[in-house]
Amino acid sequence: MQRAEKYNLPISQIYDLVSFMLHIEYSQAKNACNYEVDDKMAENILALLEERVPAAYITGRREFYGREFIVNHNTLIPRIETEILVEEVIKRYKDINNIELIDICSGSGAIGLTLMQELNISFLTLLDIDSQALQVSKHNAEKFNLKKNIEFICDDILNYTTEKKYDIVVCNPPYISEKEYGFLQEEVKKEPYHALVAEDNGLIFYKKILSNFEILCKSNGVIFFEIGAYQADSVIEYAAACSLYAECIKDYSGNDRVIVVTNSKRGI
Repeated sequence: MQRAEKYNLPISQIYDLVSFMLHIEYSQAKNACNYEVDDKMAENILALLEERVPAAYITGRREFYGREFIVNHNTLIPRIETEILVEEVIKRYKDINNIELIDICSGSGAIGLTLMQELNISFLTLLDIDSQALQVSKHNAEKFNLKKNIEFICDDILNYTTEKKYDIVVCNPPYISEKEYGFLQEEVKKEPYHALVAEDNGLIFYKKILSNFEILCKSNGVIFFEIGAYQADSVIEYAAACSLYAECIKDYSGNDRVIVVTNSKRGI
């Protein structure tokens, strides 16, 4: 797969492609130099890479928080930066029982299904506007044998109403502006447009969800957002306008990445 290096793939994705082609475990890929590769399969994969198709769409999988999730072109590809959000939820709720959680814009279900396996969650809602993405999350739930106390809702959070309230709301919404979209890598543009781009300079989902804090959250509920690198101030300011309290968590690179929102300073 030396020719794959021209596409600047992270070494983890190269190993993923190698394990996929050779039908071996990912952990064996780094020592697979003596394996024979099917030439036709290799050429097909290289042709897809030439078209800038993401490696995860070629293999149909992506590791997230130590687990392998099914993905396809209907879902956003889980990213390591999103693990910051997961870690922040776990840190705050690891000793809490009977948690009810909703994952908004859930896509493959990576966030919600990971948290269901890491925490004592009694009920999980996965909500996404795309029925095909929601189908992928159902396959992932089956893969991890998570069959009870999960509901899958196909709806648009911008118009969604619910009588149920949650302890935790997690959301990695579309947050790229239409202007920013033009500067994205071609591989990223292969991912669903509606899962990437949002109106109001990328802020519409944050504003809608924050406006509905009391509808979505129990009295001690907490919202965890993933945000773009330059959106923290805008989201925090809008939270304050809604009489809410917010703080920003940075990612491994020092960029603003997660916003935590409560209705009380004591909740942060």
